[in-house]
Amino acid sequence: MTSDATEPARTTEQALALAADALRRRQHPDGYWQGDCRASLIGESGEVVLRHYLRIPPDHATRAAARTILAEQTSTGGWASHHGGPDQLLVSVFCYVALRLAGHHPDEPELRAAATAVRDLGGVEALDNPLMLAWLAMIGLWPWRDIPLLPPELLLLPPDAPGSIYHLGAAGRGVLVANSLLMARRSVVPAGFDIRELHAHPTRRPHRPRALRVATALSHGFARHPVRPLRRRAVRKAAQYLLRTQERDGGWGGNWPQTANALIGLDAAGLPAHHPVRTRALAALDEYVVHHDGQRHVDLWIPVVMDTALALSATTMAAATTAAGPDAKATEAAVRWLVDNEITEPGDWAVLTPDPAPGGWPFVFANNTNPDADDTAFVVAALRRAHPRGTDPAVDAACRRAVAWLVSQQCDDGGWAAFEPLRWRLPGRDRLAGIGLLEAPSADVTGHVLEALGADGQADTPAARRAIAWLRRHQHADGSWPGWWACHHLHGTSAAVTGLTACGVPGHDPAIARACAWITAHQQDDGGWGEDIRALQDPAWIGRGTSTPSQTSWALLALIAAGHADTEPVRAGVDFLTRTQQDDGDWAEPQHTWIVYRDGLTYRDSLLRLLYSVMALSAHRTATEGRQP
Repeated sequence: MTSDATEPARTTEQALALAADALRRRQHPDGYWQGDCRASLIGESGEVVLRHYLRIPPDHATRAAARTILAEQTSTGGWASHHGGPDQLLVSVFCYVALRLAGHHPDEPELRAAATAVRDLGGVEALDNPLMLAWLAMIGLWPWRDIPLLPPELLLLPPDAPGSIYHLGAAGRGVLVANSLLMARRSVVPAGFDIRELHAHPTRRPHRPRALRVATALSHGFARHPVRPLRRRAVRKAAQYLLRTQERDGGWGGNWPQTANALIGLDAAGLPAHHPVRTRALAALDEYVVHHDGQRHVDLWIPVVMDTALALSATTMAAATTAAGPDAKATEAAVRWLVDNEITEPGDWAVLTPDPAPGGWPFVFANNTNPDADDTAFVVAALRRAHPRGTDPAVDAACRRAVAWLVSQQCDDGGWAAFEPLRWRLPGRDRLAGIGLLEAPSADVTGHVLEALGADGQADTPAARRAIAWLRRHQHADGSWPGWWACHHLHGTSAAVTGLTACGVPGHDPAIARACAWITAHQQDDGGWGEDIRALQDPAWIGRGTSTPSQTSWALLALIAAGHADTEPVRAGVDFLTRTQQDDGDWAEPQHTWIVYRDGLTYRDSLLRLLYSVMALSAHRTATEGRQP
């Protein structure tokens, strides 16, 4: 519960102490922090579809998934992709299919309402995500003829050729390879029912853009007449790629979707059910299952590195505001865990990187194939807060490797994408980005890398100067920057401002002044800030939404970094945080504020509301009381 309005309001110092203590209690004995990572029900429903395709009989897991799905059905019959949002077509279709696979009958009131909701959204025929349609096709609920096929022959292209898998985003690469194996065979494990009731226009073919129809026809023509020796070689190479990139935890990419797709692809390629690779992968998928409030959930990823790096920054910042100083044992446990988990071996990123030098961190426990710039930046900034240059040889060595790797992954135009430089040279960039197969440089990642470079004493290097110029060029006319990995303009603008100021750009610089004006103009009446996830599709929502503690903290961190700590908007934001804090030191934040891809896969991390609030309150105390950061 939040503090009672009749009780004396907490001071900033009291709120910070309470929150910092709550954060310390959540640290794992091994030194890391890990929040719950709740996405839409695409995980719970996808798990039921996956288990059916892998011929795993329905059991308690299937029944538990069905109960969770029914418990989260909206009053309008469908399922939303984010907290408080409207029914979303893709999630609603998959939840309905999962319930049918779990044994529910279409005449049940809940399923009748769901079918009506799907038809009101345009029907299943309005789905236009080819990879998700392939999941319906593999259980006989969608015709393969309507899906553009990814030929495994893509694996035979030279790595630097246009259209090569190494020109795609790291997260999408393994999914594409797995789907090429599925589509080469076009396997079907029939669901045992049809979904005619989900069609808004049962007799009408789905409308697809002409270019997509042509691509679909050509891909099927090629699939009917492959050059068989090449096809066999391509299938073998695709399967070998998946086997080679399986991580030490048995999964792929450190996440549920990529692991599930890899299992499907290897099954289509003929890997036996009892093969150790499949056994380890299924065990890895079980690690994403959590039970909360009597429900069984599938957390699609475990962002332990991001959580740990940001929590280390938060606890170090909080300690700098008190006479007691940091909790050395807890701080050093986090530092050592991060240093020990740096990736020092080459992965996919090295294929097209001249003179690759390994370094950096992934988002999750196990993804040695693809560290990412965003989390590497979080870690470098956190390590430097705990150990400035020259105070710890192991930290110095880790940061030196990480910064060299970050510079090697800078895009040609000066910005940074999360995983690898943007190399795509064929049409369809926006659409590929929308379904998670591609990413471009973004303000939030570029800002975070600048913050890391500033923390490591690299603020006046060519890489930093190019990134500063990139942010100047990409600032919107209204003063904001859109983000990529969190919602949306609030996150992008906050990261850009904190990155620029960390590299010495003063608060009175016109770019920062315009950004701060945009932030203050979008403050809510309650003193907080919030931006609804619908801002991704609807510009009317940009900068608008229910105030949340994490988004309020993003805004405060930017304004404080720009020198506005002693202003009314910042005081009102700090007051929002102290007023809405719960008695246990945490805050409530059910909203989804983080983004995976633009087509509706968003999530919330239960730890971020706490650690960002600690960072904002600490920054405010440091700025207003003249303490040394």
